[in-house]
Amino acid sequence: EVGGELYEELRRQDARPLEHSTADSDDEEDEPTFDWQPPPPISKQKGGFFDNIGMGGSNGSSGGGDILSILVSIYGSKELFVNEYRLMLADKLLANLDYNTDKEVHTLELLKLRFGELSMRNCEIMIKDTDDSKRVITNIHNTLKAKEKRRRQLQANESPPEGETTPQDPTIVDSAIVSHIFWPALQNEQFKHHPRLQVGLDHFGAEYARLKNPRRLVWLNQLGTVQLELDVLEELEDGTTAVETREFSVAPLLATLISHFEDKDKWTAEELSNETGIPEHTIQKRMGYWVGHRVLQLQPPSTYVVATREHLLAVGEGDDSVPMEEDAHQSRAVSAAAQEEEDLDVYESYICGMLNTHGQLPLDRIHNTLKMFVTGSDIKYNKTPQQLSRLLQHLCKKDKLECGPDGMYKLVKK
Repeated sequence: EVGGELYEELRRQDARPLEHSTADSDDEEDEPTFDWQPPPPISKQKGGFFDNIGMGGSNGSSGGGDILSILVSIYGSKELFVNEYRLMLADKLLANLDYNTDKEVHTLELLKLRFGELSMRNCEIMIKDTDDSKRVITNIHNTLKAKEKRRRQLQANESPPEGETTPQDPTIVDSAIVSHIFWPALQNEQFKHHPRLQVGLDHFGAEYARLKNPRRLVWLNQLGTVQLELDVLEELEDGTTAVETREFSVAPLLATLISHFEDKDKWTAEELSNETGIPEHTIQKRMGYWVGHRVLQLQPPSTYVVATREHLLAVGEGDDSVPMEEDAHQSRAVSAAAQEEEDLDVYESYICGMLNTHGQLPLDRIHNTLKMFVTGSDIKYNKTPQQLSRLLQHLCKKDKLECGPDGMYKLVKK
């Protein structure tokens, strides 16, 4: 953040690229001397946390206090640090509802001076995707508004047929349009939206396809934020109840679930599961949010109805028997498991290829070969020998590799 110690470190005029930074004193190969003095206790040190870390170089000299070099040494490599920043940036950009990337652009330019432009290429494309999304959705919104205006003018001139209802205002859709090759693996748990929400996505997708032909949008239903206005019962100070309009900002799944109660007042978890394609136990967990906000009430074991005045008065203010589950809304957009699985697939292809060529290899030989050949690909090899050993054991459990008593790995013959 602006004003933090790391931000100030990036703005240093004398900061050098990490390739030119001197090694940390603890990593030097010089023999320690007898006049070495340890740094003073933390309780007696002054300054910031990173200033104190930078103290106490060899022979009692003060360190350079290069925060980035310290952080990179903690992560283990420059690639690991950049990848962690990329994951954080993805979450921040997808949570940015106003598409303002000025801070991210400024920070990226400072990081490029330290890590090089090539290392930050994916991050640069991610920010560019966000800026491009803002221009695209503005164009699509203008087009959809013009079409809606023409439709209303035609409706004003023509009375609708008997029994036909006037359609509701269209759902306004904003979208972060990402180039998935350059972004980390994102949450992609698919489910079926309520038709009222899906029609807005379909109109937006169709307009995008017309504007950017032959490109098409693939929606990640689990991600995003839906802003709703619901008429709910509220208990007043005098003990009476009244219908008030409340605003909610929730995950798409929560919006889909509550939208079904516009169709009818009573649903079971099994029915909602059939409508959305989400398992029943997940439905029950997510519905706790609406029950906790007293929009719905639970009728055991798993039936949900719109909250009534009698239920509201009976529950009172202090009932916390049902937790308000919001983790679906607050969870990270980046899927760590999907990212790890994606990396595993790449490593597995390299490992199987080298074992097919050489027959059998020990752990250290596989580790050094991966460092040599996977470095030039989009997915960097940044595992330690211990992490690689766990990966190889995982492949052994899947009956793709086998490990002999001498520690040599080879392909399973089928």
